[in-house]
Amino acid sequence: MAAVWQGTLRKMRAVPGEGGLPAVYALADGFWNPAERAADLSLAPYLDRELYLEFGGKIACVYCGRATKKTFGEGFCYPCFQARAEADVCIVKPELCHYHEPANPCRDDAFARSHCFQPHVLYAALTSGLKVGITRRANLPARWLDQGATAAVPLAELPDRRAVGRLEARLRDEEGVADRTHWTRLLKQPEGDGDLGEFAGGVAALLAGWGVPLLSPEERTIRTFRYPVLRYPAKVTSFNLDKEPRVGGVLAGIKGQYLIFDGGVINLRKYAGYQVTVDAT
Repeated sequence: MAAVWQGTLRKMRAVPGEGGLPAVYALADGFWNPAERAADLSLAPYLDRELYLEFGGKIACVYCGRATKKTFGEGFCYPCFQARAEADVCIVKPELCHYHEPANPCRDDAFARSHCFQPHVLYAALTSGLKVGITRRANLPARWLDQGATAAVPLAELPDRRAVGRLEARLRDEEGVADRTHWTRLLKQPEGDGDLGEFAGGVAALLAGWGVPLLSPEERTIRTFRYPVLRYPAKVTSFNLDKEPRVGGVLAGIKGQYLIFDGGVINLRKYAGYQVTVDAT
């Protein structure tokens, strides 16, 4: 075994494969200071080889670099979790945006304008099953790869995050449209169950009935994705770096933000801020 990378975990970079090939993944250093980040490590050469992540016990906030015993949200120390706009409740539940509430204003006006007050898309996707989701237009198709979608289609664009979040919540609460991915099912099968075209058509009809302008037919084109997975596990067992500081095995595949090994899986996004060394054969 030889060390091939050392850095602070954060979500992997992923781009769609060209010509129908699987998506291309790389480890990306999440160290708070960009000038001190390690170069990305492409994971394609390590498929079907032994690869291990070793956690040395150090965790640092990915936003300010403060040492912390545990992270909150996606790699925050507790002070940043309490203060930064990136960790506010509306990031997880955009329908609860409180920007216009005088008694509870946004934590960071500049962040709101660069992140929230930008065009957002409501889409339909096939992950573990059929679902809807939202993201900034600029995040496509990376958002779909993060979720492990095998197919996805944009349906409507709204001017800001709050508006699209309210639309997603209405679909969920009034129409029972799913907006979640079941991660264990995602990792046990090449594709989820369901007809995305039929599902997307039904959601589009609801939106049109509510007076929501749809994207043009040309833009509402289904995109499909493949993932670099050689073998799917019959039973999904999740590794935990807090209990087992060295995890890995033969790398059987990558899907969403999960590394799939022969003996378990790990969601790298969950361990944002953890400083690790990666060894491989």
